[in-house]
Amino acid sequence: MEVNSYIDQLTLLSWQYGPKVLSALFILLVGFWVIRKFSQGFNSFLRARKIDESLRPFFGTMIDTGMKVILLIVVASTVGIQTTSFIAIFSAVAFAVGFALQGSLGNFASGVLVLLLRPYKVGDHLVVAGNAGRVTEIQIFNTILTTQQGKKIIIPNSKMTEGAIENIPEELEVQAEIALLVNSNTPLDILRAAAATMAKNCPHSLEGHESSVQVNGISRDDMKVHIACWTLGGRYEDTLAWMYEAAKEEFEVRGIELAKERRRDIAG
Repeated sequence: MEVNSYIDQLTLLSWQYGPKVLSALFILLVGFWVIRKFSQGFNSFLRARKIDESLRPFFGTMIDTGMKVILLIVVASTVGIQTTSFIAIFSAVAFAVGFALQGSLGNFASGVLVLLLRPYKVGDHLVVAGNAGRVTEIQIFNTILTTQQGKKIIIPNSKMTEGAIENIPEELEVQAEIALLVNSNTPLDILRAAAATMAKNCPHSLEGHESSVQVNGISRDDMKVHIACWTLGGRYEDTLAWMYEAAKEEFEVRGIELAKERRRDIAG
């Protein structure tokens, strides 16, 4: 009798849960096949759109994992398992982790935006919040700048997206400009001649582009002038350094005197 009772119960359970289990297995197998095909197509799409190589594995894994979690929830629901509590627990854990790592997640999200939108790239010269250097590495959480002195400046990516940055790409034609205080009696034609000679002799200047001299302030004893020379962004820092040295030599040859007052304001 007991054996017959067990058989009857097993038969009842088989009729009750058998179709659900078979349906769940079918959904699971078909779901994994669909997810695999979709992931392959998604990776091909990212490759065709030339998405950064460091982002493609992340996006692929995120999509693949997300779809598998949804598939398992659907399978569990098909079998008859109540998934409401699991979803609530998962949501609470996700919220707690997100709140604890909100700073890092902000940098991560900003890093994804930087790699997707490409407001700058490796090799560009950036000025960010008073820090200047050439981009040597773009990571998910940070952007690394390297100065001419070889110092590394690590800037969180959230800082790169929340404020203004000055970007000088390597191939961009830009003016390298220096600001100097000279004696107010200095004739402008002599200043322009000195600037023209500097631009002509500069090994980094661009042909077909004239130098420029602008007066941006004048007083009884001195005037502030900006001397600019056209160059490529990749030579921007080298051109600035060369111009200061050339200005000293040209000013000495032409008798141009630097102002003795307000010397501390030259960089302003």
